[in-house]
Amino acid sequence: MPSWSLPTFSLLQPLQWNALLLFGTLLLFGLIAGHIVQKSKWIPRLTGYLLVGFALGGGGLNWLSGDVLQVSSIFADMAMALVVYQLGRYVDVRWLLREKWLLATVLACAAMCFLFVSGALLWYGTSTTLALLGGVLAIATGPAVVLVVLRDLKAEGQITRRLAAMTALNNIVALLVAYALLPVVAAESGTPLMMLVTHTLYSLFGAVLLATLTYWLMMPLARWLGRRRSSQFVLVIAVITLTIGAAHALQLPVLLTMLIFAILSKNLDRQYDLMELEFGIANELFIVMLFISIGAGMRLSSLTTIGGMVAVLIVARFVANACGIFLFSKAARLSLRHSSLLTLATLPMAEAGLGLAQIHYLYPHTAAEVAPMLAGCLIVLEFMGPVATQLALKLSGESGRT
Repeated sequence: MPSWSLPTFSLLQPLQWNALLLFGTLLLFGLIAGHIVQKSKWIPRLTGYLLVGFALGGGGLNWLSGDVLQVSSIFADMAMALVVYQLGRYVDVRWLLREKWLLATVLACAAMCFLFVSGALLWYGTSTTLALLGGVLAIATGPAVVLVVLRDLKAEGQITRRLAAMTALNNIVALLVAYALLPVVAAESGTPLMMLVTHTLYSLFGAVLLATLTYWLMMPLARWLGRRRSSQFVLVIAVITLTIGAAHALQLPVLLTMLIFAILSKNLDRQYDLMELEFGIANELFIVMLFISIGAGMRLSSLTTIGGMVAVLIVARFVANACGIFLFSKAARLSLRHSSLLTLATLPMAEAGLGLAQIHYLYPHTAAEVAPMLAGCLIVLEFMGPVATQLALKLSGESGRT
């Protein structure tokens, strides 16, 4: 007869993290920290999630590192995809044609961010490659911060809609410029220029094609399932997940693909087969993981060596956005106060560095050169940005929550 015995277990063995244990622990810590921080009406809950990530990451207890941090990044990828999908659906082409000065403002802000930040970094003494890519990365406003603050405040109004549309559009502009510029300025040795150019064209056209195919897949299913909120909710989550997987497998830019897909689904759906969905609870789970992962990657020690460079970038970016917004404020019928608040609300910078990690395999030297500056900006703006955006929307009077 076989003999049965309990598996050996020693309390002295190190804790073996798995996906469920990690997910549950981070959600619990994030929930508690977010609730505590949110008791102040001027500090958003995102700050609490960042603090938890920082405390558990390399800047604190170093529990979130290596393979553990890699597992949490899967949830973060899903969060960013959901965020950019929801923001992309704020981009109504027919509304933009009526608000033609909004598109002009986005392009002016993008051009000025690139010129002001690049020029300021060159003046500071950085390399040409770092200055140019710093200018590109400065173009994009942080989509996750903007969306979460908008939803938390239940904000509605002129400033809210402009902020959401500007965020979606300037992320597209930044991604396009980044992929166009990288083959020219990349500091890669031994890589033929034609290979870099080919990769850029593949990334851009591949993202458009994948987004279009995703749209063609989803819309007939949405029509077939009918306007039932529960069915369409599952459909959208399933399609977004498939798209993320396909983009990673094909080495295509996830954020650009999702933004194009969202804009297509908003503007080509003339029969309104796809419902406007509130992702609510599901979105919240992934947002907690996203900002904890961002917090875990922060290292305050890096600011001691690149603090000056980060300060130059942040100030130049803020001035550039202000100039771009005020340039067309009169034509767009924005008051001085509303223009000032819109400028303040755009302070957060893109959380994921425009997907720079996705092109690390082809541009390892360039990515390594930009990473410290990007990390430094992340430390400062991820804490200041949500507070600034929330303050701007509250002062605008468009917040539905007191």
